[in-house]
Amino acid sequence: MNILEQIRPKWKQSRLIGRVMELLRVDPSSACQKVLNAAFQDLKEKVIVMGVDIAKATAVEWKLPSIEREEDILEYNVSKTIELAYRIGLLTRPEYRRIKICYEIRRNLEHEDDEYEATPEDCLYIFNATIEIILSKDPASLLKVTDIKELVEQSGNVHIPSDYLEDYERTPALRQKEIMLYLVSTARNQNVPDIVRENSFEALKLLSKKTFDVVTMEIAKELEKSLGRSPIDFTIAKLGYASKSLPYFKTAKTKDFFQAILDKIDEAKGNYGGEGQIAKKLEAVGGLSFCPPDLLHPILKRLVLIYIGEPGGYGMGANREVFFSNLAAPIIERIIKHSPYDVSGVLENLENDKAVAYAIGRRDAIRRRFKVLIQLASPYDSEE
Repeated sequence: MNILEQIRPKWKQSRLIGRVMELLRVDPSSACQKVLNAAFQDLKEKVIVMGVDIAKATAVEWKLPSIEREEDILEYNVSKTIELAYRIGLLTRPEYRRIKICYEIRRNLEHEDDEYEATPEDCLYIFNATIEIILSKDPASLLKVTDIKELVEQSGNVHIPSDYLEDYERTPALRQKEIMLYLVSTARNQNVPDIVRENSFEALKLLSKKTFDVVTMEIAKELEKSLGRSPIDFTIAKLGYASKSLPYFKTAKTKDFFQAILDKIDEAKGNYGGEGQIAKKLEAVGGLSFCPPDLLHPILKRLVLIYIGEPGGYGMGANREVFFSNLAAPIIERIIKHSPYDVSGVLENLENDKAVAYAIGRRDAIRRRFKVLIQLASPYDSEE
């Protein structure tokens, strides 16, 4: 059977294949049971590799038999082993269902009598499922907090290898939460070097793409808990964006934060440096990604007014057609270009807004700048 060639070397070296092949010719039921026994033992060993602490917490959460040491895992019965492997993340839901079916077939085989006899289909199903799902796969290599700590504490910019990302994606929710909370804590810690804090932010952004939703929601709870009754500040908002947990914050607090952004834009009006700094902060929290819908129009309007600028041709800018913030302009372009909302219609309507229309007037140079934003917002932008 070609399927046997997929079994990992560890089990091939245990003479499993030779014995199974012998039994297949004379006793298919026993051959199936041997393959299943190997698979269930393999599951237990993989749970141990993932860590007794993870297994213990999972057992408590799902009301499974208590686990304090490796021996407790080895003593688990088959049914509980399958459920533990599923709850801990070793089996997906479809895989869990397939292995449960194998277990039911095995129970029938153990009590085989005149009413039940193993069929070739039974054997084929068991061989395919157990080898494909369990015996062909290596144990998961789990990331630890110390692994990520070593990366973010490097003297240069953080780089997370692809195998780390793959391991993190297979890491159970409990361990993912530990890693994410470590990064959040480090990014907020004023006593660590700036490079370590910035690396922690970048690591959050990379790992958040592979983080379970349930963990992301837990991170949001922890961040909001740290605020108490205080409003969301820039650091918390930046962390919420990096960890993708900002959407799970209370709506009222998120709205208050973006209202504060709007107020800051108004305060910086005419101050090119100030406009650049507030645009920079807005981009650092995801730009328009988490902006409440009812604040989208007013924030976009302010960004447009900052971007299109005002007529030049006088003073130190005598040779410049338009005055605008050199710092804010490219940031606003990125914010609009990467907006998750389709803002092209909003921008086109803004041309009829009294303040925007007045700023544009009959000045071709300013109108051209306005058209640049509309083009960037277009879903048919040629650069996409």
